[in-house]
Order: sequence, then C-alpha cells, then structure tokens
Amino acid sequence: MIEIDATHTPFEVTDLDAGCLLTVISEGRGRALVTARRELRLAHQWCVLNPVVDGGNPASWSDDPALASLELDDLLGGDGTPAVAAFAVEEFAAASGLTRYSAMAMLAAALDLHHRLPRLWAQVEALEVPGWKARRVAEVTRKVSAEAAAWFDDELERGGRYGWPTIERVLAMAVAKFHPELIRDKTGPLTKADWDVTLTHQTGPEGTASGTSTLDVVGDSLDLSRFYDLICEEAARLKAAGDTDTIEQRKAKALGSIAETQGTFDYEGASEAASAPARPRRGLRVFVHTTLADLFGPDDLTLADTDRLGPILIEQLTDWLQRHGSIASITPVIDLNRTGTVDRHDPPVWMADQVRLRDPRCVFPHCTRSSADADLDHITAYDETGPPGQTNPENLAPLCRRHHLAKTFAGWRYRRNRDGTYTWHNKHGHTWLVTALGTLQLD
Repeated sequence: MIEIDATHTPFEVTDLDAGCLLTVISEGRGRALVTARRELRLAHQWCVLNPVVDGGNPASWSDDPALASLELDDLLGGDGTPAVAAFAVEEFAAASGLTRYSAMAMLAAALDLHHRLPRLWAQVEALEVPGWKARRVAEVTRKVSAEAAAWFDDELERGGRYGWPTIERVLAMAVAKFHPELIRDKTGPLTKADWDVTLTHQTGPEGTASGTSTLDVVGDSLDLSRFYDLICEEAARLKAAGDTDTIEQRKAKALGSIAETQGTFDYEGASEAASAPARPRRGLRVFVHTTLADLFGPDDLTLADTDRLGPILIEQLTDWLQRHGSIASITPVIDLNRTGTVDRHDPPVWMADQVRLRDPRCVFPHCTRSSADADLDHITAYDETGPPGQTNPENLAPLCRRHHLAKTFAGWRYRRNRDGTYTWHNKHGHTWLVTALGTLQLD
C-alpha cells in the first residue's frame, strides 16, 4: 500500500510505526479541509458564471418530478441567494461525477454559505471548520429567512464554538426568534398536517434490495382503524386457509391480498359502483430477470434482478408468484439483438421493452435513475418530414425526464457506440463515456 506524504515522498503504509502513522493521519486531515474548501469555492464560482439572464428559467429543486415529494424550496439556495441558470446543474454534476441531487446540494450549500452565512464561510476559508459541517449547517438553516440566517451566523461566531450541539441550540433560538410559527411540541398529538403515506424499499448488504419494504401511514383514526380491522380479518382467513406464518407476517401479506381484490371506487358514480362487482387493480409492472434453473433450483438465496425493485432473492420471487400468481404473467424472452424500424415517433411495445432492458439506467453521465419510467429519446432527433425508419433500437436511448430536457435545450449531444456505450459532449467541449459499469470523463 503505497501513499504519498506532504513532501510528495512515497512510503509504504505497513512500514509506519505509531508515531509516523498519526503524523500522516494529521496531514490527511489538513488536506481534507483544503479539498472541501476548494470544492465549495469552485461550486460558488460555477454559480457566479451561470446567472439567470434575459428572463431565463432558474435551476430549481422542484423542476424534477422525482424530487417533488421532498417538498424542497424552489430555488437552489435559501432566501436571499441569487438564482442559477437552468441546466447549469447538469454540467456541474457531470464534471464532478455527482448525481443531479448531490450536485444541487453542493451548489445550494455554496450559495448559502457565501450569501447567508458569510461568517461561517470565513471559518471554512480559515480551515477552522470542515466543509462537510458547513454544508450541513447550510442545509438545516435553508428554510429560515435571510434575517434569521444572518442572526444565526452572528450568534454562532460570537460564541466561537462550532460543535453540533451548539449549532442545534443556536438554530433553535433563531427559529424561536424569527419563526415562532414553526415551533411545535414534537411530543404533542399528530394533526391532519401530518397525514401522509410513504413507501421505502429496504436495502441489504452493499445496497442490494431484500424484497422487503416499509409502508408508513399517518391518517384519519377511523379510516385507519377500519383498514386495520380489514387487515386482521384477511390475516385470519389466510390462517384458516392453511398459512403457517406468524400473525405479524400474515398481516403484512394481507395487504397484497387486499390490493389484489380491491375494486376501483368511482366517485362520480358511487351509487352505481356500490352495486357493481369489484374490478381488479392493475398490478405493478416489474421485469424480473432470472433463469428456469435458478427459479426452480435448490438454492433460494440466488439473486434475481428486477428493473424497479433492484436485486431480490429467488425465495422472495417464488413467494410472490405463489401469492399473486393470478396477476403475474411470464413474457417471452426479449431478443436484445432484434432489429426493425417503424415509421412513427413512438416505438412499439416490443421496441420500448428492448431498449429499457438493454439499458437499465438513464444513459446520461453519472445518472442512476431507472429506465423503467424514462423517456425514450431519439439520439438523432426525429424529423416529421425525414426519411422512414427513424424509430429503431439503435436510435433510441432511455433518458430520465430532466436529462432529456438537458439534451434537448442545453446543448448536450451524444451518440451510441457499436459496443453499446454512449459518448456525450457538452457545449464546453468536454466528453464523457457512459458504460454499463459507470461513467468515465475522457478529457
């Protein structure tokens, strides 16, 4: 394990004694402070170089449908920060090797530190406060007004302490002083303002999906009580039918049984719907990639890959098929080498499925969004008056909506290479190669 010390001299880590090792660790901390400061400096300068001009659209959190549920402020930074031009985030993300969300977070923190928390930024410049902590402070103070942020910044410097308990205490004081309406007893009763339903897919070791998810619900007491009773009744029916799982497991499985049989309520024709038979809901379309040998083999711990839920165990897949076989369907194996063209803009189902299976993620540099819900972009733009056969697998690629817009309006261009990789160029002349294993910047 070869490393380089502060004098640019190579050394073997395993040759260090305790004293030398601590010296190198201290040097590493200093370099980390400098690196974090440099990242924030560069992020802010990128914001400076990309202002909103001539009535253009600003970059924002809410222009990405995938982030809408986070209910973040519209513009990147907090109150009092300047707007940044639309699509500036995409170029910064590609150059930094970050996802779009991480790039937005970095740019927003740089804006907040320079314009709302200048005293804290001075501490970062002096290498007294690490960049990660300053970014976190910028994040937790983003919701408060510019006036409250300035007061918080002054109080934090006056105290001279930057430990996290101090930060939380001073922020609580700022909220109480400038935003008393936001103060609420967290131990008090929940209200209608807290109603929500959230679904979280759990992950196992190294980020692999486990086939188990969490559904959290806060709602009307009567509605939830009635629904809970229905769950318990269904769990009892499962036991009567021979299910040997625990009551807790049967209650969880009851949700699937209820979803399978529940009809769709027609609010405009409720009286007619009351007497009509229940209509089965359309199931979630999930492609599972496995082989018959794995599916019916002796090892239930083998992984199968899905397009929406990530890797799952064969054990989980067989359980799904047993419990929901009535709404499961097996599609023929899709030939990823199939060729063909159509003389229209939208591809047929077989072609759309082929492209999404061929490229399971958005093919923009560093993007990790699933292609299951992505747009299918014509690499060479579709021309209504152009030649026939423009819609074909080689001219289609999945792009999430935001990166589809960036390609269309922000000067990005790309091509699909013969080996299935993608070469991207931005308007500044930088080049990226997107492969199945990740993104490489070629310049």
